[in-house]
Amino acid sequence: MMHHPTRRTLLGGAFGAAIAGLPGHGHAADAAGTPGNTLKIGMAAPFTTLDPHLQSNAPNNAMANHIFDALITNDETSRSTPGLAQSWRLIDDTHWELTLRPNVTFTDGTPFTAQDAIVSLNRATTLPSMASFRTYTRSIKAMTAPDPHTLVIETTRPDPLLLNSLSRIHIIAAKFKDAPTEDFNSGRAAIGTGPFVFQTYVPGSHLILTRNDAWWGAKQPWATVHLQIATDRGARLASLLSGDRDIIEAVPTEAEARVRTDPKLNLISGVSSRLVYLAMDQHNDIAQYVTGRDGKPLDRNPLKDLRVRQALDMAINRQAIVDRVMQGNAVAASQFLPPGGRGNAPDVQPTRYDPEKAKALLAQAGYPNGFGITLHGPNDRYINDGKIVQAVAQMFSRIGIETRAEVMPWSVYASKSGTNNFSVMLSSWGVNTGETSNPLSSLVATQDRSAGFGEANEGRYTNPALDTKLKQALGIMDDDKRNQMLGQACSLAFHDTAILPLHHEKSVLAARKGLTYATRADQYTLAMGVGRA
Repeated sequence: MMHHPTRRTLLGGAFGAAIAGLPGHGHAADAAGTPGNTLKIGMAAPFTTLDPHLQSNAPNNAMANHIFDALITNDETSRSTPGLAQSWRLIDDTHWELTLRPNVTFTDGTPFTAQDAIVSLNRATTLPSMASFRTYTRSIKAMTAPDPHTLVIETTRPDPLLLNSLSRIHIIAAKFKDAPTEDFNSGRAAIGTGPFVFQTYVPGSHLILTRNDAWWGAKQPWATVHLQIATDRGARLASLLSGDRDIIEAVPTEAEARVRTDPKLNLISGVSSRLVYLAMDQHNDIAQYVTGRDGKPLDRNPLKDLRVRQALDMAINRQAIVDRVMQGNAVAASQFLPPGGRGNAPDVQPTRYDPEKAKALLAQAGYPNGFGITLHGPNDRYINDGKIVQAVAQMFSRIGIETRAEVMPWSVYASKSGTNNFSVMLSSWGVNTGETSNPLSSLVATQDRSAGFGEANEGRYTNPALDTKLKQALGIMDDDKRNQMLGQACSLAFHDTAILPLHHEKSVLAARKGLTYATRADQYTLAMGVGRA
């Protein structure tokens, strides 16, 4: 059984020390600024760039929503709603016509036109990145602008999810199409049509925004917004308790009772679409972080053997992770979406925890004494990520796989996990389309970056039968027929143990009393969603 410090120890120790070290403790009104004017949000994971097309991940994309708009907006349930495109129609199976909002300007006064959308979609497609947006633009064949406020998109095939995909691409001014990332980070090119305006950015620390009073959407109640990166969980909570922040992400599970009983605070929670999973190197003939029990390199990569992957799958006690590590703030996962999800595989059932059978499978695969492995993960990105890595490492060790856990800050991990060097790595994916074509295309489709497949396939898993099913499904406009075929592709992926699903996260935030927030399926924390009770 894993040892956990008592709640009293955590609150009285690390959290207490963090509170004591904060300036202005006990003076919430002074620290938080004038009520109604300034909103300070404590972000649990760092955004790494203000370039909206450089690297697609949740922290970056959530941040970008404040400065830049997209043609389509996703609401908190991931439903497509009008953004810069106020309406749209399907001309035929491969042609969409979008009517753009008139009289919209960028915050430097430049009028928004269809050309800005074309430039932005092209830039998001072509900008080199380890986590690019080509997953969302791969079906676009051509774009034309019959007039400044009409955009016609031709797709290479019927693409029933184009609208949802367009919601992922933020629109920049055409004049910045060749601007380097440094110009966005400095603010020179960080000019959008969104609800807030860039003021100051200190990488790794904070972003200060002011309200865009000319925004086409509903007027925001906050004149100034501070997005403050606060990866240390104790310090993040302490900053809320002291009044230095108004709302924080990822409340430490052991501190929830403290928040619930504080009359000045409000605990907010909801189930997200984020799947936390383990990816495995199934490409390299020699796995860099797999050794024999003697520490010497193996002559082959055991992770390419289905029996070994199945053994790892059976070694994981998912319910124990949900109960002990996540303290109930998660749901054990068996595939991309919880039961009933659109495009799920009906024949995929939760893997039963069975360490004895796992040992037998290892022996059948030629590893009766197991082997050594390093399990990598971040320690400040997903809820309890460092603890999850440690817990799984212990579970693997119990079946004879001597496992070393190595965690690092997200800012370091994000750049390394896409290089295909890690052997087993903790990752996650927000299934923000509410159906499975998105994770299938990104996580387990054979990597083909020019076509937008396998963009986040860290283990470079490949299965031609799965690829065929997926590509057939992506061209089916009928929802029921498409989801049935997506389910068949999911069945292939999970029976082949392409990845090891762990759990679906719940989002848990805390705010000062009087503030509300509607949690989102994509887990974005947006100033636009923070209101008054």
